[in-house]
Amino acid sequence: MKRYRLRPLATSRILAGERLVKLDDFEQTDQAETLAEGMVIALTDAKRQLNAKALVGRQNKGLAWVFTLDMNEYWDEEFITYTFEEALAKRKDLLAEYQTATTAFRIFNGEGDGIGGLTADYYDGFVQFNWYSEGIYEYREWFVEALLSVMPSIKGVYETKRFKVSKDEAAISHTKGELAPQPLIVKENDIQYAVYLGEDWMTGIFLDQREVRSFVQTQAQDLSVLNLFSYTGAFSVAAAVGGAKRTVSIDVANRSIDKTKEQFALNGIEGEPPHHEIRVMDVFDYINYAKRHELQFDMIVCDPPSFARTKKRTFSAEKDYAKLAQDLFDITAPNGLCILSTNHSGYKKEAFIKEMSKVGSSHSGHFQLIQSFGLPSDFPTSQDSESQYLKVLIFYRNN
Repeated sequence: MKRYRLRPLATSRILAGERLVKLDDFEQTDQAETLAEGMVIALTDAKRQLNAKALVGRQNKGLAWVFTLDMNEYWDEEFITYTFEEALAKRKDLLAEYQTATTAFRIFNGEGDGIGGLTADYYDGFVQFNWYSEGIYEYREWFVEALLSVMPSIKGVYETKRFKVSKDEAAISHTKGELAPQPLIVKENDIQYAVYLGEDWMTGIFLDQREVRSFVQTQAQDLSVLNLFSYTGAFSVAAAVGGAKRTVSIDVANRSIDKTKEQFALNGIEGEPPHHEIRVMDVFDYINYAKRHELQFDMIVCDPPSFARTKKRTFSAEKDYAKLAQDLFDITAPNGLCILSTNHSGYKKEAFIKEMSKVGSSHSGHFQLIQSFGLPSDFPTSQDSESQYLKVLIFYRNN
């Protein structure tokens, strides 16, 4: 196996726990550029401090993922099976037979579980693999068989290719076992949600926000709740189950009305005005509408995409979130909560906290950061910033 030398800074990062290797990390970038997808390579440095193996799989800015610092470790089916066993052991509480309150969660989180470039999500007996590079996808059969060997109760397998595919190649497909019902009803903290496997990359619920939805549920009693970028309304449903007196869900996608009504209905809640309002419109237009009409809410949940473009405007979390936060603080009622979330991996947690806190402290409502959330336990991470992408801040308005 040929060894490739990394630059000193890259070596330090990997020894400190990072696992993503980029092209510029190599001393000889021209050699690294020609590495084939799926190739296993050895990594070292000028001082021989580093001895690692990585799998080539290009995604975003990355070229390869380190999977071991042990040169005696081999990339084979046995290694993958062992890695899955370790991942499932971390989730023994979620997988326990007696645990029926939550039936949808992540069972393998890429580099956080030892192998970057893929994730696997569990939906009440069904699994969806997400492949992020051609390199890792070359070993898909090893991964699927390894998972089925350690979780024989799995009913069916779905797969999504998050890398570029040809026009005649399906990016999303059912590949093994039974077909999931449409919708498939899963539970999270005993709240029911409808998910659709095999239709889209997004299944109907963002599993990484489980702890935040639980927080919303426990805090929403008798509150008015505004849910922005609401998708299928999961935060609104959690608030309603928690006793919210009113929810307003805003999303620009037409699908959001039927999807949100479906989630309400599953939980015996009538998703209709005046108690539960669902609007299809630009979130920023609604914020302006709320400000013009002097509307305020006891709780606001804002979970925008990292980048968004509508006919009227574009939004970049790193550039525009401070202005968005200012507007949201304006429509948060006294003694209210404003929940700001971003999944932009390039927006560092320290910078997000600093910028949002600056907006909050300078606001007339004197907003105070009282709590924060990251990824839940079934989303373990490496030290890579790309791995630790979710940042959620809870601000309280003092007056």
